Amino acid sequence: MSEEIGKMVVVLNHDDAQSAMAALVMAASIATSGEEVFMFFQPGAAKVLVKGELEKFQGLKGQPDPLHLYESILVLDGRIILCELGMPIHDINAEDLREGVEVMMASTFMFEIEGAKLAFSY
Repeated sequence: MSEEIGKMVVVLNHDDAQSAMAALVMAASIATSGEEVFMFFQPGAAKVLVKGELEKFQGLKGQPDPLHLYESILVLDGRIILCELGMPIHDINAEDLREGVEVMMASTFMFEIEGAKLAFSY
């Protein structure tokens, strides 16, 4: 593997436990590998980033703690980004969001991930 750090993207557009956990596991795994990870939550997944929502996925059989995964991504300089369209669609205010969430337009996100090596979508 190259010594160069590359960008990798994980996109989530569903708020069900199976999709959210798969995306969090992949993003945390990427972050621990030393790659730069960008998680992009499309409007369909916006509610996952509201305070108290990840807690609903705790204790799922055979699954790691989603709060630990989320914090690991942030501690390892991963970026957790919410598409701004998800907020008005789901009546979410900025103060409702978990700590560490960035909000941006999809077009801005596309500039941020320019040159990404891989993208995963859930």
